[in-house]
Amino acid sequence: MSQLNNLILNKASEIIERYNICPICLGRLFYNNEKKSILKFSKILYINLNKDFKYIFSKNKKCYLCNNFFFNLFKVINWIVDRVEFYEFYSLNFGTRIPEYLVIREDYIRSKYEINGGLSLKSFINTHISKILSRILNRKIDSKNPDLKVIYDLEKSSLEIIPSNVYIYGRYLKLKRGIRQTRQYCKFCKGSGCSECSYTGFTNDPSIEGFLLKEFRDRFLGEVSIFHAAGREDLDVITVNTGRPFVIEVRRPLKRKINLKELEEFLNKVNEGYVLIKNLCYVDRKIMEKINVFSKYDEKTYRLVVKFNGEIDEDALRKIEEELRNRVIIQRTPLRVLYRRVDKYRYKMVYDVKANKIGENLVEFIIRCQGGLYVKELAHGDQGRTQPSIFSITGIPLEIISLDVISVAPELEKRLEIG
Repeated sequence: MSQLNNLILNKASEIIERYNICPICLGRLFYNNEKKSILKFSKILYINLNKDFKYIFSKNKKCYLCNNFFFNLFKVINWIVDRVEFYEFYSLNFGTRIPEYLVIREDYIRSKYEINGGLSLKSFINTHISKILSRILNRKIDSKNPDLKVIYDLEKSSLEIIPSNVYIYGRYLKLKRGIRQTRQYCKFCKGSGCSECSYTGFTNDPSIEGFLLKEFRDRFLGEVSIFHAAGREDLDVITVNTGRPFVIEVRRPLKRKINLKELEEFLNKVNEGYVLIKNLCYVDRKIMEKINVFSKYDEKTYRLVVKFNGEIDEDALRKIEEELRNRVIIQRTPLRVLYRRVDKYRYKMVYDVKANKIGENLVEFIIRCQGGLYVKELAHGDQGRTQPSIFSITGIPLEIISLDVISVAPELEKRLEIG
């Protein structure tokens, strides 16, 4: 043995005189040779200690550093293999929870005997088992964004399997008025489930969520599916043309890949005349987060039809166009949503307005604006809480006949590089 190895042997012999440490844990304390596997290094160290110091590890006592984990290694691996067969996955990440007292013990020994380098218990277990699982399961190891996380608790001898959520992007068209975007909680049980709502926790009122979520959850065999939309529209509004972007998040799915085109066609058939979805594709969580940010600023176009309670001429319509074009609109939280929104001022941009008279005192406005603008309030002024407004410009009271969303973030897919 070299001088360095003699130093290692002397330190190792001092440690095993006081502590019952298994060969693998002893080897990983001193391991610093990347050319040689740690198991081979541990074997060489063990042989030399037996030859020079008569090192004998007692299996009847637990290893001071791992509680004899390595003697149950293949039992744990077989357990993992049996458990993960229920999941569809293409990558995984293995991790361990190490009791704090084992970490403290190892830190103490490293400090006392001035041991630098080596491999910690957590690092070695994670790396070693990951390689074995990758080979047995024929799946790649991904520490950043795995399909499946496998966590073994050393103290509790328990196993936790965590499938990563699946995210599906698309756009929906709401073809009929009177459909909510989100489901409403049952007024009797407030979402906990009761006989009045057939234990669903929700009312039977039609909603985009209600049309879509169950089928996504069932197709992916997930625990629950969640709907995330890029903005909202009112109950009496339809959404056409580009449709509104959305992401459906399926949590703890057993399946990860299904035929999205087939799902799209099925949902469009069963929901015909109510909602239509398109452009379904798989995305990651970061895309969902970006959509939530972009929806506050991305361009939207609306078709607003109002009836003025008085005569409106072409000069007044041209004035509305000029006053609102490239104009910052100051909006205080509308009275109609004040019960559920913070009372504050919002500053939103109107880029362009086109006005066209379509009947007696009936006018169609095509409004291109920043996301988050309350368009109804832009029309009637909301008792002065929106400035300027069509009402404040003309001084003529008006009634909203209809509001259609005809374009939402038309360049979003290009910006997100999806689809």
